[in-house]
Amino acid sequence: MKMNEILLADDEVTFRETFAKVLREEGMKVTAVDNGTDAIKAIMMQPYAVAILDIQMPGSDGIKVLQEIMKVRPETRVIMITAYGTIEMAVEAIKLGACDYVMKPVIFEDILTKIQQHLQYLHLQEENRELKQELNSKFDITQIIGQSPAMNQVFEIIRKVARTKSNVLITGKSGTGKELVAHAIHSLGSKNGRRFIAVNCSAIPEGLLESELFGHKKGSFTSAVKDKKGLFESAQGGTLFLDEIGYMPLNCQVKLLRAVENRQITPVGSTEPVDIDLRLIAATNKDLFEEIKMGRFREDLYYRMNVVGIHIPSLSERKEDIPLLVEHFIKKYNTDMGKQCVGVSDHVMQFLMNYEWKGNIRELQNIIERAVIFAEDDVIKISDIGSLGSTAMLPNESNENLQAAVKIYEREHICRVLNKYNWNKVEAAKALKVGLSSLYRKIDELGVNVGRATKKGKAG
Repeated sequence: MKMNEILLADDEVTFRETFAKVLREEGMKVTAVDNGTDAIKAIMMQPYAVAILDIQMPGSDGIKVLQEIMKVRPETRVIMITAYGTIEMAVEAIKLGACDYVMKPVIFEDILTKIQQHLQYLHLQEENRELKQELNSKFDITQIIGQSPAMNQVFEIIRKVARTKSNVLITGKSGTGKELVAHAIHSLGSKNGRRFIAVNCSAIPEGLLESELFGHKKGSFTSAVKDKKGLFESAQGGTLFLDEIGYMPLNCQVKLLRAVENRQITPVGSTEPVDIDLRLIAATNKDLFEEIKMGRFREDLYYRMNVVGIHIPSLSERKEDIPLLVEHFIKKYNTDMGKQCVGVSDHVMQFLMNYEWKGNIRELQNIIERAVIFAEDDVIKISDIGSLGSTAMLPNESNENLQAAVKIYEREHICRVLNKYNWNKVEAAKALKVGLSSLYRKIDELGVNVGRATKKGKAG
């Protein structure tokens, strides 16, 4: 249903035509009819956000049209137009499912206000549906890709802890998917219909973090011009995810410990504690034992938060999951970009399996996104994966054939120069200090993909 589709049914020609024009000037698409029979036909053909029906009109009257709408398009918001003598019928229409009514003579400003209110209601309904779908799909445990023993262990812990209210500490390197695990715990738990609020403790300046988390009272510091509710209160009944908790300053750690122990917080500048009821999940890429040893993290807070610990393995520790992740990301970006890549070449897969993933899954995702963008064929090749392809094209230790190694280097160097000159072969040949015919011969001999050059119109 489009939010700007309006059905207007009224047999008074001047009102109908004038009001239809007003609605169109407001950016709405209007179907205007002069009788109830045509109104029913219109509603059968397509959904409308709002239907405006005169109670008395030829064919089927407004009440009959309303009853038909309630059968086939119950999501449509119906406004009845009534004369003074038919006010009882308008009340009856409300009982049958109409949302509102207006009296004749109609004041355009009043009915426009009502229409806008109903459109806003529909918009909020749609947002709620989308949020629920997001919770049920994007953050479901099945969206965390992996079949390795290490990940199966993570899944088992998630399923067990989700049924409890226990604090959870998620550890793992950057890019391993700690927030996705936190979302999965929330989604599978009893608070899945409530808010999930995430805060990155390393991204908020030290002086502001306490206020962000616990809130503040008006006048508690210079810029506190009004009371502010903190993230703990905003997440009431739901889940608060404290990402990068290892960067939290010690003064905030003290207040967090009190909150965890007493299930109460005290806003900055207040003496009145506020009870809190939420699930607390924290994550860090730091070695908290080392942080404790260095005096940068409280040991008592660590044990309070680490009731259940979940360690997310790095991608290098779960390389058997790489083919699954590659397939998942290719499908995702095919959908996003309208592409039809079916997979990667054996050479690419061999490279991905042997690569040292310092950026973990986030790095793999970025590589596949770029590859789908630049892939000219339905299979992703080494030349599609960007600068990493240079590494992949270099001979590995088991390949000692000098001629093969030279060809690999030569092909990569030519690709790099062509790319630098936007695949203009004349300019590339000059830079390479070879004749144009020699460059063409090398491109043919080495199998350089010039598809994107032709698309850019720079075949040289």
